[in-house]
Amino acid sequence: MSSYSRQQLEAWLKTIEVDGKVLDVGGSQYPLKGRIREFSMGTEYRILDLKEPHKTKQKPDVVLDLNKEFRDELSFKDKDYYEDYFDNVFCLEVMEYIWNPVVALKNMNWFLKKGGILYISFHFLYPHHEPIKEDCLRYTWYGAIKLLEESGFAIEEMEARKFEDMNRVVTVYNTEKKRGLRKNNEIIHNYQGSLIKAIKK
Repeated sequence: MSSYSRQQLEAWLKTIEVDGKVLDVGGSQYPLKGRIREFSMGTEYRILDLKEPHKTKQKPDVVLDLNKEFRDELSFKDKDYYEDYFDNVFCLEVMEYIWNPVVALKNMNWFLKKGGILYISFHFLYPHHEPIKEDCLRYTWYGAIKLLEESGFAIEEMEARKFEDMNRVVTVYNTEKKRGLRKNNEIIHNYQGSLIKAIKK
């Protein structure tokens, strides 16, 4: 049984239709094909991942670490081929493994054509998970917005990943005497992350 967070992600993906050229960042473990509503005929699909992803269902077509400035690692042929090349970039359940988020997002921006679309997921609350030494960061709602805007994107749509049972979360907050942001005396922290559609400026 998949987590409620995963169920929300998969439901969101089922609303998306793409055509043109698609780059699936970190897609070796769960490739995008078959998970979104529709790939138009002739869609070019490539996976970008590490040389040795921690789990692999499909080998990557592009091997890079997005935490680093990678342009010097690409051949001149690859630079010409990939810069401003893709119509859509998907980055799903990857950002918690990114330790250099601004560089990583600027790298994703580099792959996209102007006006191209980035579909990206962020976690705000999620347990530490495998691979344990690579699990680095979590992101608030406004932190995700700020990172994307600073990396050359404009937010087009943003959806909260809510908790299935917020009462349990409130109990933890109250027990620990955590003073979260409140609005009209109600906690408005009923989210565990965000699903975002952003446009390259």
